Formats: sequence, C-alpha cells, structure tokens
Amino acid sequence: MIASFFSNLKAAGTDYLLISGQAAVLHGAAFFSEDIDLWMRPTKANCESLQLALRKSGAVYYKLTPPLASEHIDRGHGFHFQLPGADPAWLDVMGMPPRAPVFADAKASAVQMETEWGTLPVVSIPHLIEIKKTQRLGDYPVISNLALNHIEQQLEPTPADYRWAMENIFTLETLSQLLAGHPQCVEATEGEWGDLLRKYQDTPAADKDEAGEILADQMQARMLRHQKADRQYWRVRIDELRQLRAQGRLMPVDQPV
Repeated sequence: MIASFFSNLKAAGTDYLLISGQAAVLHGAAFFSEDIDLWMRPTKANCESLQLALRKSGAVYYKLTPPLASEHIDRGHGFHFQLPGADPAWLDVMGMPPRAPVFADAKASAVQMETEWGTLPVVSIPHLIEIKKTQRLGDYPVISNLALNHIEQQLEPTPADYRWAMENIFTLETLSQLLAGHPQCVEATEGEWGDLLRKYQDTPAADKDEAGEILADQMQARMLRHQKADRQYWRVRIDELRQLRAQGRLMPVDQPV
C-alpha cells in the first residue's frame, strides 16, 4: 500500500519531501519509524494533487485534522491520514514544518534516495535536524547521529561544518565519536564551549568523568531550550485545533478524503 501511495503521488505530480522519522532512517541515523511524514509544497495546485493521490489510495482522515486548505497550511498545522491495508500506515503531512526554510530551498538541497517504495526525494540532513528539534526526548540522539553522519559525508569539513556539528550533538557518546574521528574540530570551536571541549580532550581517559559531566550538562541545557521552543510553537496550534473542534470544523475520523 505504501509503495502504491508514492506511485499515486508521482502520477498526480505532487511536489513533496520525505521528512522526520523515515528520513532519519534513510540517512542512517535511526533504525525504525512507524509513521510516514511528508512536507508538501504549500500551493493550492499541489494541495489538490495531494488530495487526488490520497483519494486514489483510499486514505481516510485520522485524529485532529483540519481541512486541507491554505488557511490551515499557512498556520503550520499538520494533517493526518491513514492508508488502508492489512497493515495500515499512518501519514502526517505539513506544508510549513516548524523551523524549516521555504520549500524551494529545502527542495534544492534534497537527496533522491532508493527505498523499498521506490526512489523518493528526502530532505537534507541540515534541514531534517531543524525539523526534528521537537519536545520528544528520543529525537535528540537521532539528531546527534545525523550531525555526525553529515560530517562523515564531507570530503573536507570546514571549521563552519565543525561548529555546526557541535551545536547539533546532544549526547556525550556521539560527541566523543566526533572528537575521536575529527580532533581538529575543537580548534574550530570558540568561547566557553570550545574551552570545555579542549579541557575534555586533554583530560586523561581515566579522569574524563567530571569533564564529561560538564559537557553533558551543557548539551542538556541546549536541548531543553529547543524543547521549550517547540512546546511554545505547538501550544498556539493546539489552541487553534481546540477552537476548530468546538466549531465542528475538524475532519471526521475515518471519513474518506
């Protein structure tokens, strides 16, 4: 069913990118994801092509979903569907994901990747990382792996690449892997964070626990800031969904698209 759905997207001419969990799996930073998440180009014509593909696939509405219209797309709402079959699949669609650039910029850096469902356009690692800075604690080890994988893919990482990676690693294990494979990244990092990294790097292995705890605390504080920002972002959308539900304007669950 999933392969058929992506075939229907192609036939309808829908412009989209694969994002979130499945994208992280394809980029080698996660092992499993239950949902399929798409970022569609937020235009009226593209919205109509997506609806055509959904109808052809027999999709039904699932949970808190407003009408798939510009007024809700532009407000950053998500749209939730279920694809039928012996093993149903859940599909989440957004036209304007939080923390993401305009669709055209993301499309320009996207990667065509071979999957079990065909060749699909997958959002780039830097844009995927921003989208995944959510409230979910489990997203941050995945983000850390994505950042490390992105550095490993660069033939000659620049100081800017290393600084970017340092800002997007949230686990001591992944940070240690980066430092072991790219010790020069410490010299690219300035300020207090750079000083802490140099101290950690220079500390003998047997005495690294204290220095490692300080680094872990710093990464934890940065992660908490991202989680708080994501909560604030979604609080507005959740309030709007409550208003739409009170007005009877949400799509009925299990109703065909």
